[in-house]
Amino acid sequence: MTDKNGKIHNVIKEGFFRYPNSTVVNRNLPKNKIYEQAKADTKLKELFVNEVDQILWAHKLSSTTLNIEGDKNIAEIQVFRIQLKGETLNNAVLQAIDKAIPHPIIFEIKTSTNKLTISAAYKEIGQNGGITLSEYYQSDTLLDGSNDEVRANLPTVLNVKALYEQLLVSLLPYELRNNETFTQLIARIDEISSLKNKHSQISKKLSTEKQFKKKVSINAELKNIKQQLKNLTTEPD
Repeated sequence: MTDKNGKIHNVIKEGFFRYPNSTVVNRNLPKNKIYEQAKADTKLKELFVNEVDQILWAHKLSSTTLNIEGDKNIAEIQVFRIQLKGETLNNAVLQAIDKAIPHPIIFEIKTSTNKLTISAAYKEIGQNGGITLSEYYQSDTLLDGSNDEVRANLPTVLNVKALYEQLLVSLLPYELRNNETFTQLIARIDEISSLKNKHSQISKKLSTEKQFKKKVSINAELKNIKQQLKNLTTEPD
């Protein structure tokens, strides 16, 4: 939740929320319109055709639909429901939709066997309309996507921006530290992801290295990365 001073408190981690009737849109979004807006190439169009059955604009979360304060940078948040033809969805599809729609989006992704996952990236929209996306964060998978009993009411917030941050916090792999802002948390998670990728690459390099001196140097580098990850993933003393 967000207190009167605007500080974010951690909420449930599942990421499944119940949206009020006042926010309902339920409008089908033709895939070809997304193609045009996203300037999709042939490969991306094939992903839409092969993996996506339907895209539904399910809810609009705004000052008018929720009776909360607006925000100059985030006018509204969209909730899109994507029905898949199979069991998997390439994140390139989500990126294309995110870049085609100039508002933050929460995706509810349902597979052909009714499994449900919530996914979203942190979206920043520049003054020139440019869109920057973080990696995609997602909930655990709900085996019965029609089970609304697991959903929680929306967090109590003062404005649309605080709501957006709370919706994302529920999906993030790490919790807010004491005195850490939302943007600092996102930056920390990005750094963790980068270091993990770097650790994986260097570990592969170590497995093929033959020279002892180089192995010692590589091991030292891995040890340093592990320490950085520990500092980033544990609460400071």
